Amino acid sequence: DENLINNELLKYIKENVFKVYDLNGKSHDINHIKYVLQRAFEISKQYEGLDYNMLFTAVSYHDIGDHIDRKTHEIISANWMWNDENLDKFFTRDQKQIIKEAIEDHRSSNKNVPRNIYGKILASADKNTNVTTFLERTLAFGFEHYKDFTYKEQIDRAYDHAEKKFGKNGYAVNKYYVKDDKYERYLKELQDLIENKEEFYKKAENILKQMI
Repeated sequence: DENLINNELLKYIKENVFKVYDLNGKSHDINHIKYVLQRAFEISKQYEGLDYNMLFTAVSYHDIGDHIDRKTHEIISANWMWNDENLDKFFTRDQKQIIKEAIEDHRSSNKNVPRNIYGKILASADKNTNVTTFLERTLAFGFEHYKDFTYKEQIDRAYDHAEKKFGKNGYAVNKYYVKDDKYERYLKELQDLIENKEEFYKKAENILKQMI
């Protein structure tokens, strides 16, 4: 989908923005950004009249501040984009405001519905559609932020996170704002795994062994 993006904007972000993701942990590195970009452009095909430069920019910056503070990374990332004067040659102030709002609104823990279509696509694309990938990223996040945990404690944390976020009453279950059959199949598979705690632990242990 690179042909949908302004060549100069694409070059700037690839050379100056993507490299910052080397500072993030594995759970929010450049591979995650590439995944979210792929998903965002897949989802966007059901909508007309989108500015793909704006969508590309929102996704590209959405986790850039993760290495500074995970708890407020969406605000840091949005401000990072807003203060990047190099983007002013590509976007008006109003367009940058829309991008800023999309980045601010992308977190699953956000209590409000994203304020614009770019935020809805980003928030939705930011979710996994593969159970194994979800477990890999969740365990990687645990190793990055809870270094003193034993392996069992890491899996306990992963299960607790999965249940609270994606269980039948999870806070993120209804935070998907677009139609997407791929995500619905993934959610059902993950919820079935959460319901079968023994199988969840077995799968997580196998992934953990591969990681270490």
